[in-house]
Parts: sequence; structure tokens; C-alpha cells
Amino acid sequence: MKNLMKIINHIEEGVLALGLLALALMAFGEVVTRYLFNHSFTWFEEFSRYFCVFLTFLGASLGVKYGLHFSMDYLVTRVSLRNGHLMRIAGCLISAVFFSMVAWYGWQHALRLKKFGTTSAAMGLPMFWAYLPIAVFSAILVIRFLIQAWRHAAAYQANLPLPPPGGGRE
Repeated sequence: MKNLMKIINHIEEGVLALGLLALALMAFGEVVTRYLFNHSFTWFEEFSRYFCVFLTFLGASLGVKYGLHFSMDYLVTRVSLRNGHLMRIAGCLISAVFFSMVAWYGWQHALRLKKFGTTSAAMGLPMFWAYLPIAVFSAILVIRFLIQAWRHAAAYQANLPLPPPGGGRE
């Protein structure tokens, strides 16, 4: 399981880095062609919107892994060590339940779009593909939150201090 998560981590980080670079280069190219050649690509705005959603959900998964999401931890730092772990476990489990619902309903919505054959206006892209990342990356977020809950449960049992946010590299 640990090796699988390492592979997923490397793929996520690589895709995010390359995706952001590609989006920036395409936006630059769009600006150049619009102002120098008075030509605009009709598909770019639509593509960039869907690609930003893809990159946002991908980045959210990595944010959980590295503990980069903001949190209100005043109470967690003011209670006993063991209670702090219990609060973090509860937060991770609540987040996992929430994103499991997002994954489920996102999958249902994507399947509905596929069934109806809905396509995007400019690119003619089946909307199934535009909405699929919401379900997929929400499922990965569930896994990430469960890993965090597991780490806090292990630290709780061993009476260890709170692990650093995200725990660094897994």
C-alpha cells in the first residue's frame, strides 16, 4: 500500500506541475495570438476552465497530503495530547465522509451526462470527461483523509505528539 501511495504521489505531483506549466504556456500563446495576429482560439477559454477544475481537485489532494490547507487548530493545541489526536481523527473522518459523498454524487452526475450525450459548446468534448475528475480526485481525497486519521490514531495509541501537518512525505 505504501508503494502504491508513493507512485500515486509522484504521478499527482508530476501531472500538477506539468499541467500548471502547460496552462501558463497556453494562456501566453492565446494572448500573443490575440494581440499580435488578431486571432483567438475559440476552444481555449472552455478548455482552461475545465482544466483548472482538474488541477484544483488534484492540488486539493496534495494539499491534504502535505497539510497545506488552512485549519483552525486553536482548540487542538489547547487540549491534552490525546484529545488533540481525537479531534484531528474526527476532523479527518468528517472530511472523508464529505468527500466520499462528493465522489459518489460526482460519479452519478458524470454518468448522467454520459447517458444523455452532453457535449461542451466550443470543443464538443463529452461533458462526462469534464466532470469525471471531481469524482476521481474526491475519492483520492477520501484515501488521503483516512491515511491522516490512521496516523493520528497510531500516535494516539502510542501517546506520541501530534505528527506534523501532512506528515511530510509518505
